[in-house]
Amino acid sequence: MHNRYQVNKYRSDMKSAFSPLSATLPVPFRAGVRYPGPMSTWTEKYRPNSLKDVIGNPTAVSELQKWATSWEKGSPEKRAVILAGPPGTGKTSAALALANDMGWAVVEMNASDKRNADAVRKVALRGAITQTFTDTGEFLTTAAGGRKLVILDEADNLFGREDSGGIGAIVDTIRQAGQPIVLIANDFYALSRRSSSLRSLCKTIKFKSVHPSSAKAVLRRVAKGEGIEVPDEVIEYIADHCDGDLRAAINDLELIARGESVIPTKAVEAIGARDRESSVYAALEEIFRSGDARRAKESVRNLDESPEDLILWIDENIPVDYRRPDDLERGFRALGRADQYLARTRRRQQYGLWAYASDLMTMGVSAAREGRFGGGQFMFPQWLMKQSRARGRRQVRNALAAKLGRHLHMSRRTVLTDALPAFRTLYGSDGDFKLAATLDLDLDEKEVAFLLDEKEDSHAVRHLMERVGKVRGKEPAPARGRLEAEDKESPDA
Repeated sequence: MHNRYQVNKYRSDMKSAFSPLSATLPVPFRAGVRYPGPMSTWTEKYRPNSLKDVIGNPTAVSELQKWATSWEKGSPEKRAVILAGPPGTGKTSAALALANDMGWAVVEMNASDKRNADAVRKVALRGAITQTFTDTGEFLTTAAGGRKLVILDEADNLFGREDSGGIGAIVDTIRQAGQPIVLIANDFYALSRRSSSLRSLCKTIKFKSVHPSSAKAVLRRVAKGEGIEVPDEVIEYIADHCDGDLRAAINDLELIARGESVIPTKAVEAIGARDRESSVYAALEEIFRSGDARRAKESVRNLDESPEDLILWIDENIPVDYRRPDDLERGFRALGRADQYLARTRRRQQYGLWAYASDLMTMGVSAAREGRFGGGQFMFPQWLMKQSRARGRRQVRNALAAKLGRHLHMSRRTVLTDALPAFRTLYGSDGDFKLAATLDLDLDEKEVAFLLDEKEDSHAVRHLMERVGKVRGKEPAPARGRLEAEDKESPDA
């Protein structure tokens, strides 16, 4: 009974505190600030409240501030920004600090949320265009000036295999919200390659790894704030081994300091060397541009890529960096020998040959260059991209066939061979049928794009989905499917 009373009292307090009738909030509230609770981590507790407190990346912070200021002056050149850079470099902290500096409310979506097209529309788009409350609890409409900052954290990992039109939903949010939007990504290429519209709509601001000297200053400030004594050797070890990841450095300090007031030097043994997964782009940088065969080999040691996939990355990018014909010839010759070893591995199941293939595609390709490297932007393998698109189209085609099969009382196989080709032709040529079928079958952007042979963010697809949305708004609960209704309708009606 005691626990139930506490829960009910908590609910009552929260309800009254955030009621629009409340004159004030129970605690001073600042838009965009995550308030740490009693069990919050040190990274949350010491998160900067203002852009001037963000450590490192002064150029990126300045660009972000200028972009925000352009919103206050009127319509900015770009409605959204992509904050791109390695983990722990202050991207999320900068976005939240910006909201606090500007007095903007925050609508945030991160990796812990459900992540698909519907979720983006519900959380990001609706949150951006609906009303809010001021920091004193007064009701404020969006039209009255209630600016909101929409933050999509870990945007490069925002959608998995369950994604249905997720990138299109982000693009729609940027176009329709009329609010500043921040996309945060560790891997800029993984995000940008998914949509050309996304690249054109966003300003890109790149964050770099935090310098060890800056990390040391932050660690000393955290230690002072917690009232603990930490030897300089421990501070220096953590800062030097965090690989520019300030969040990881603070977490390491918290790990060895919990419950202690004086930290012994030997405490660093509990941390060990940070074994972070290498980026494929960083590996390509070492292979093509370091000029050091040993570094090229080491760059793929912790890489989360199979040799079969890595060879595709290298094959795609040899022409990007090797411009001299003799460099190209030597590079592709080494890669060809690596491919032979991979083929023998598959054919004979002798996986010890992988080591020879790896050496040839890293050290062999690295040693092949004698001239200057091209310095172009590394490219995602076209073969993998085409395979991914083909797999995605097959999934969309099969889902569409299943929907048609339920309506036509056919198996999916029969629909694919007999009904779908004719349906697709009729869908693309008859505007009324197109609208009715989209409504009746509840088609999404991917399925519409497949039937029209268009991209998801094309004008034809967006225009049709807008028409569907308007019709659904007028007729929210149809008694029966439109296709069935048209079949049963008499010629004289």
